[in-house]
Amino acid sequence: MTSPTLDIIVPVWNHPTEARACLVSILDCAATARLIIINNGCDRATELMLEEFSDHLGDRAIYMTMERNIGFVPAVNRALNRSDADWSVIVRPTGTLTTECYQQILETTAKECAGIITPHCPSEHPLPARLLKSDCSCLETCEISFALLALSHTMRTTIGLFDEEMDGGTWCLQDYRHRADAHDFRTYLLPKVAALGEPITIFGSRERRRIMDEAAITTFRQRWGAQQQLALYLPKDTDEHTLKETLELLHAAARHGHRLNLFLHRRQYTQALQSGAACLHSGITLHRLPLLTPLKSLARSMETLKLQYPQLQPVCGLDGIPFPGYDNALPTALLQQLAKP
Repeated sequence: MTSPTLDIIVPVWNHPTEARACLVSILDCAATARLIIINNGCDRATELMLEEFSDHLGDRAIYMTMERNIGFVPAVNRALNRSDADWSVIVRPTGTLTTECYQQILETTAKECAGIITPHCPSEHPLPARLLKSDCSCLETCEISFALLALSHTMRTTIGLFDEEMDGGTWCLQDYRHRADAHDFRTYLLPKVAALGEPITIFGSRERRRIMDEAAITTFRQRWGAQQQLALYLPKDTDEHTLKETLELLHAAARHGHRLNLFLHRRQYTQALQSGAACLHSGITLHRLPLLTPLKSLARSMETLKLQYPQLQPVCGLDGIPFPGYDNALPTALLQQLAKP
């Protein structure tokens, strides 16, 4: 199979030492990739370093200069407009790219409907222990970061660029991922490799950032609705077919950004693991109930989860399977609605 072509985008604003280390790390592990280096209104010292670096690369680099700092997302969008490779990889200039991460990105580009690929970012989206300890080398996710982000050209041609009117961070990314999902492009997480580096500084007063965040949240929810935190329970006599249907429903809902917790008795839990359910999506968490006093354990687990996620709500399973201890559990129809395209 032919490897895809890659453009690696590095938007730089000052910090020449970190930026140079980032660029060197890319050259060390991505011998065939082209670099798109953005001078986003840098000071003279950084500008000289970038010019020297770009000149040395010749045709292997595109050097773009902005007269002033136009912001991280606008700079990325301008670079994406210049990129004509099969995949574009955004690398934050305060981080680095490793050979292992680069190779895993290349391998994942071949996955079905791949549109976005991201390693896990410990500083922004720390992974739960279950994923760090699992055998999952790749699974779907809704949590992405500008620390390191690979985007397919096919997807970008379909859904366009990032919304520059949003916050330039969490909500801008979530909006983009939802747009990808709406066109059936998948977002894949690589839990075995990490994107390191400090987040980009967002300028402006605290009040201005608060107003910007509130506006971004409002825009996001108008477009995509509120994200739900739900819990389901399957009884001990649940057959394999019902388990399979439930997992498919949860997978579809997780792709739309909802977080799902599924409580299973030992036999169903084993069947779910054998079917690969633990590596379906980072938004789905499987909980195994003990053989002794499983319902007491369920109640304790729900109390713990509610402390962590106050908005967590129990929901009935397929065919109205009740949630023990909750007479007011949400109807199955809600879950089915959340799973719809």
